[in-house]
Amino acid sequence: VQGTHMLTPPSLEGVISPPTWSLGAFRLRPLRLPDATAWHAYLSNPLVIEHTSFPVLSPAAVEAMVSRALDGYAQAVSCRWALADASDSLIGTCGFSNWSLPHSHAELVYDLNPLFWGTGVMRSAAQQVLSSAFHTVGFNRVHAFVMTSNTPSIRLLETLGFLHEGTLRQFRIARGIARDFHIYARCSSCRATTLRM
Repeated sequence: VQGTHMLTPPSLEGVISPPTWSLGAFRLRPLRLPDATAWHAYLSNPLVIEHTSFPVLSPAAVEAMVSRALDGYAQAVSCRWALADASDSLIGTCGFSNWSLPHSHAELVYDLNPLFWGTGVMRSAAQQVLSSAFHTVGFNRVHAFVMTSNTPSIRLLETLGFLHEGTLRQFRIARGIARDFHIYARCSSCRATTLRM
């Protein structure tokens, strides 16, 4: 049938921790509990969470986020990497949440210390995790939800070959206010023609 693809469901059997990849001066590695301090430091910046649905987070809440990420590795329900600098300090995170192995899709998520905004490091990180999702794990679809006011994130997704599929009105509550979010997606069958480097 035109428009359909026979797929082998992705498999993460036996994966307890994701791989580590070099990105030149940076690298993607598994999150660790001590990363919570650096993660909380920049998530406490109102500019970082302004165009996201992140609440105001306490140090304990960020520690819980790291613990959930570690549980996600073991249970094969999510996979979020730490983006680390040359000293191995966390400067951002990138990876997948809310994924479904039976349905072969995942949600791309990322955040970055503002000291590194505009450097292209998140584009490199996202390209690496997307390559793994499509070529190694075998996902068919990756989607992302982005607040309609988040112009830099929209630009990143479009650069990565994601297509705008629609707008979800009042989709998430962001610090007490219902906000509209775009949904962007990239599928394995169309990635080669849409990716712009």
